[in-house]
Amino acid sequence: MTVVVIGDANVDLEIRLPSDAATHANPDPVMSGGGSAANTAAGLARLGTGVRFVGTVGDDAAGRFAVGSLAQAGVDVTGIRTVDDDSTVMVIVVVRDDGERLIYVWPPRGGAHAALDASTATDAVQGSAWLHVSGICLRVEPARQAMLDAMERARGAGIPVSLDLNLRLENWGWEDGFRQTVSEAIERADVVFGSSRDEICAMAGSDDPIEAAAAIAGGERTVVARLAEHGAIAMHRGVAVSSPGLPAAVVDTVGAGDAFNAGFISARIEGAPLAEALRTGNAVAAFTISRSGARSTPTRAQLEAILADLPAT
Repeated sequence: MTVVVIGDANVDLEIRLPSDAATHANPDPVMSGGGSAANTAAGLARLGTGVRFVGTVGDDAAGRFAVGSLAQAGVDVTGIRTVDDDSTVMVIVVVRDDGERLIYVWPPRGGAHAALDASTATDAVQGSAWLHVSGICLRVEPARQAMLDAMERARGAGIPVSLDLNLRLENWGWEDGFRQTVSEAIERADVVFGSSRDEICAMAGSDDPIEAAAAIAGGERTVVARLAEHGAIAMHRGVAVSSPGLPAAVVDTVGAGDAFNAGFISARIEGAPLAEALRTGNAVAAFTISRSGARSTPTRAQLEAILADLPAT
């Protein structure tokens, strides 16, 4: 079974701030593969799930690095196209000593991921077992329409579709009709992921995560609100299912949501019930934030060891 992931692939440049503010030593930047969709694809591959990534990168060093890092993780990269006219995005991640981070994007607008075309995206869906997409590409054309068309094609073929909202309202707000675009994407999704207050609540216009998730879920859709250290809650057919967070010594929270998505999807594609999929997502996220970098997700063996040590539910 193959999961097709469509979206953004870029490079992360991580700078860890010293714990002592008086220290003037220059921290060594660490470059790694990044991009919300690409991180989820890499996480799935680490868990042993067959995964193919579809997207566009620039004809530059960053683009080659992004593709190489996905291939090294075990992702099928034959669906990645190189474009000449746009640069691969670089995300500069400044990590504080408590593991929280500040994120800066360059270039702040546009980037090679915007060049994804509809025919490439829709053709990639054929024969897949699951389609996962990231809202990052919903802000830019032609990628926006390509993503919506791919989601529509998958739904028509009976292929489950998941959407990670990735609203990034702190950077770009609701400009250019983005709320309507997100609403259109949600209508095409079977599963919607998002951080509880910044995304699920913001999208629904409610301060209560459960009410917000219920509003987005409607009848058949599953909405998963990630609650950081408090775990996650899912709303499906009017029933809320929750799973507590797992203890973790926080080193780096970059990519925690992407890691959760990988764990959840891998569990669901194997037939796990909703509560177990939430638990798996929490386990993958907890493992990831206890290590440096968004791609520090567990292998299948490491995940199974974590789950075996947890109390029975």
